[in-house]
Amino acid sequence: MTKVLLVNPPFYRLLESHYNANSLGIAYVASYLNSHGHNAWLYNADFLNRKGFLNQKNLFKGFDNYKKFFQDEENELWKEVVEKIIEFEPEWVGYTSYTANITAIDIISKKLRVEKPKIKQVIGGVHATLDPDILKKLKAIDFSIQREGEHAMFELVEGSDPKNISGVVSRGPEGLIYNFDADVIRNIDGLPFPEREKFWGLTEEEKLTVDVSYICSIRGCPYRCNYCASPAHWKRDKTQYRSPSSLVSEMRYVKEKYWNRKRDYDYSASANAKSKNELIIEDNSAVYFVDDIFTVHPQRIKEILHMMIDQNLGMKWKCEARTDHLDEEICQLMAKAGCIRVKLGFESGSDRILKMIEKDETTKEMRRGAKLLKDAGVPFTGYFMVGFPGETDDDVRETIKFAKEIEADYYSLSILAPYYGTKMYYDMIDQGHELDKKPWEYFFHQTGDLMVNNKISPEVLKEYLNLSELNSNRKGYV
Repeated sequence: MTKVLLVNPPFYRLLESHYNANSLGIAYVASYLNSHGHNAWLYNADFLNRKGFLNQKNLFKGFDNYKKFFQDEENELWKEVVEKIIEFEPEWVGYTSYTANITAIDIISKKLRVEKPKIKQVIGGVHATLDPDILKKLKAIDFSIQREGEHAMFELVEGSDPKNISGVVSRGPEGLIYNFDADVIRNIDGLPFPEREKFWGLTEEEKLTVDVSYICSIRGCPYRCNYCASPAHWKRDKTQYRSPSSLVSEMRYVKEKYWNRKRDYDYSASANAKSKNELIIEDNSAVYFVDDIFTVHPQRIKEILHMMIDQNLGMKWKCEARTDHLDEEICQLMAKAGCIRVKLGFESGSDRILKMIEKDETTKEMRRGAKLLKDAGVPFTGYFMVGFPGETDDDVRETIKFAKEIEADYYSLSILAPYYGTKMYYDMIDQGHELDKKPWEYFFHQTGDLMVNNKISPEVLKEYLNLSELNSNRKGYV
């Protein structure tokens, strides 16, 4: 039996917020290892015992303080994380990665290498998948895994030769050794449910505050949005779907095992939180389907919704969707099945921009889908983004007008940061933007900076960001 610690590095804590949800990628890896006799735990370095989350406006304000963490590698937060890892006494440590946390992983892994050089360190997740050369930048990491990590991590822990493990990049005497993508796990119904028990560094009371109600029913996305990492991360021809029965079975499991536990913990830290600064969210009271698009394939979704209703699950839930997947029947079924929030990526109110970013959706379809949800009484969050290359003040004004018109229950606002590995990222580099010279930690959507656009005026950008004022005094699920 091998001791393995799978780490979600700090990110939102650097912005003076936090993230208390179970990170499903490493949770699946942990459960797979545990089901095969190993001792794998999860360590969420972004966890804080409170339910008040920094709101959109204040996330943007926190960017300058956020940068200071990376300018000070002796900051107490980095020391805290490394000490927690060492306390576990792992033989293996695995990090889940996206572009904005690569610098954090670099700092943590270097410190861990100095303190405990015998620990094997692995990086997986989105960025590690999209950058096969990431080990050239992260000198303290031993291996990276490209795409699905369950089987590859298991083979590493079992002691198999890395050169023979599909999906693993390792170090050799003459440089990196590549072994292509990890083999596709064809039957994702056969995977054990993600780990929801073994949370390292938390008290028994704190474990009750971890949101374990995240569920994944799809791996991949069949669309081609050029600003999104998903098509490259999963490959569009590898979209895999869990069966409706498997999905509903996990919902019932979560309800019976976790929702009925007494959650008598201290929220005093956020009890006096001002609504202007924090959004109060009740964890573990709604399932969150974290699929890129839960509503792919209408017949499959209708079968799932009918099963929720027929089995009388009585569970609240939320999901990500596209408006062009919605019809009156689906929206009515959603309402009846307990849906309390649909997250819709509108992105822009300009059809010109939607076409340019290959959204394959129009404002007409978006208006229709938003109205269908409203008519069915299903709340929705509107996700918007500005700063696309070539976007003008007029385009942004169209987005502002459209956003107000649809009257979303919550607005999630972003400024484009072209993700590493996306089509847009490489297109922008070809056009002369030095994104590859930008520090990795800058690649997230609440910097306030226009990274590839010089056409949008500060006044119009401010007007766009002021849409967050529509969220004032909102509580609940975003």
